[in-house]
Amino acid sequence: MDITTTEKWNDLLKKADLGDTSAQFEVATVYENGLNIDNLEIVKKDIQSAFSWTKKAFENGHKEAKISYAHYLTNRNNPLGILDIDLGMKLYEEEMNNGNNYATYCLGLEYRNKQEYEKAFDYYERAHRNEEFFQELTIGMCYYYGVGVTKDKLKALEIFKSITLPNVTPYEVDEANYMIGKIYLEGEVIEKDIDKARFHLELAGKDGDHRSAQEILLIIGRTPKNEKNTSH
Repeated sequence: MDITTTEKWNDLLKKADLGDTSAQFEVATVYENGLNIDNLEIVKKDIQSAFSWTKKAFENGHKEAKISYAHYLTNRNNPLGILDIDLGMKLYEEEMNNGNNYATYCLGLEYRNKQEYEKAFDYYERAHRNEEFFQELTIGMCYYYGVGVTKDKLKALEIFKSITLPNVTPYEVDEANYMIGKIYLEGEVIEKDIDKARFHLELAGKDGDHRSAQEILLIIGRTPKNEKNTSH
């Protein structure tokens, strides 16, 4: 529901109170983010209310709420003091077995937090096998640093080069370009090529918000504007 008036918000609350699980989960989302209408704050952010409605929607069988509830239980920075890692992982696993690839990835993150990196990598790859769930950056980073899998920077380079919009976020594309530039600059597994490194680092830092890329470009210099091209 697109909540554009206080009446719509009140209607949503009524539906939630009557047991509509979709409404309950939407109410939770509103409390999590807050609600402003015409520059007026209608609902303040309220993490306790967000959690309570998420839990209610989950207990009433809402699938998406189940994942969100697991997020609360596994969030080590949660101010509510409701940490239950084992239950959260159990819920992720149940949804993984129902074919939810995001839950599979989340389970991998929990094994990462336990420093069981090989298990974490296994779950990242399981999630990635679905064509609609893209986690190349995480997998590429694991290959680059040798975390949970044998280090293989050439494999990492191949993966980073496959990361493109619209499958992933602009952040992931920028980070992939940064890593490609870094690999070309290192010259360990592929011939060192400062021009190619510069090209990809400039792509990573095109918005001026990738500090690491900007710092390297200060060392190797930028491409003069009249020489810029996209041939790399």
